[in-house]
Amino acid sequence: MLNMKRITTDRRWFLIITFGSGLVVVAVICMLLFSNSRLRLEEVQSLGISDLSGSVPSSLTTKPPVVSVESPPQLPYVEFPPGSVEEACGLNKFPPRVGYYDYEDHERSGWSNTPFNAEGDWIALESEECRTALENHINAINPYLWGTSRKEHQFVFIVLDNPLTFARIFADPGGDLLRVQDALSRSECLLTGDETNWELKETCHADAFLNFALINRFCFDQGVRNRSRTYYWKENNPTPEQDRFMWKQSLEDAWVNQKCEELDQTLRFTSEQNSEIYNSVISLRDSTSKSDRIRSKSFSALLIELAARLGDDAAGLTKETLVPYSHHYDENGYKYGRFAGLLSSTGWRVFTAINEPPSADRFLQTFNMLALVRARKPDPRDEIEFDWEFVARHLCEPPYYVKWWYDAQIKALQSRPEWAVDLVAFREKYDNPKNCQQVIHELRQRADLKFAPLLQTLDKFEQVALELDVYE
Repeated sequence: MLNMKRITTDRRWFLIITFGSGLVVVAVICMLLFSNSRLRLEEVQSLGISDLSGSVPSSLTTKPPVVSVESPPQLPYVEFPPGSVEEACGLNKFPPRVGYYDYEDHERSGWSNTPFNAEGDWIALESEECRTALENHINAINPYLWGTSRKEHQFVFIVLDNPLTFARIFADPGGDLLRVQDALSRSECLLTGDETNWELKETCHADAFLNFALINRFCFDQGVRNRSRTYYWKENNPTPEQDRFMWKQSLEDAWVNQKCEELDQTLRFTSEQNSEIYNSVISLRDSTSKSDRIRSKSFSALLIELAARLGDDAAGLTKETLVPYSHHYDENGYKYGRFAGLLSSTGWRVFTAINEPPSADRFLQTFNMLALVRARKPDPRDEIEFDWEFVARHLCEPPYYVKWWYDAQIKALQSRPEWAVDLVAFREKYDNPKNCQQVIHELRQRADLKFAPLLQTLDKFEQVALELDVYE
């Protein structure tokens, strides 16, 4: 028979021991929590947080904070002309463009020299001095020459009375739209097919068609995004000047975008919003053409070509262009303007072809073309003024070729043993190129060069090359 008294006594001792052990465990837990709280408080104080009136952030009570301060390397100071975009916008204070997180990402806005504010806007554009410098700089740029990879030589070669610039297209966009509407309401301005009438240049507002087309291209059709740019990567080891140049390109984009945002949205061309203009211009398209490219020509191209057919000289210099990796511009105003004979000539194709070292054959074809351009025409309106400085630099200044093209030619010639002679000749021509002085001397020795206008052109070219110090 069990002893009930013994069982009762044992149960009491079990409860006492269990309760006592629980008190010890609770006491240990409390001590640990108290110690941990003191440690967290010391960590908070070590961070310099003196105001603890509020609750401590949960991030500080769950894990120790990690503080990292990034300071981008500083590039050497570059001396820029006073009033230039680089000087007025403080590009020397910008972080290195190469290595800047994702080229304009704002996650690193904590950097002391970030070019962006908390909203992601350019800090430099808050300065009137910077905006003025950008305006002066961009207003003088021809939109077709904005960038470096597009070779629109005709816009540099030919000097115009009313050159195409951003200042021109931003001068009066609203007025240009009204002038386009006025011209398209009159039958004499509605030229069709390949018809041209340069006498209508003023009365049909030829320049307004080009201006209106380009405002829509750059402000409402991603023209800024599609413009050519120059980038230098880390492996290129860019100079400080090259690094600053990339920031300058981005500031140019930002200024044009800001200028576009100020425009009245009624300037945006759509077939619904501008149905009268759309129907009038589309009706001028050559519907009898068998070429799908002509039938599908973009609306802006049709406007630009109409400007050329009505006599706008700048529109008469436009040529179909594929912008690398981005967009295709399909206007061919040069076919309808007064420079059509020049821009479709063999001499022009030779002159503007991929650069090569100076040679007698190339120079002779170019000088023949220049002699014809310089010749006085029966109608003064047919005369062309060209830029001698551009001609001299284009023909005489190295580099004469693009490295990737040179490397490709060498590789191709090396692949065939029977081309060994050609390889030697190619290397001699490109590795040891003649200079302009040697080529001009070679031409002067030729007894068959007696055509007076050609000799006068040669003399003028030599004079300009000497003045520019590109002759030797």
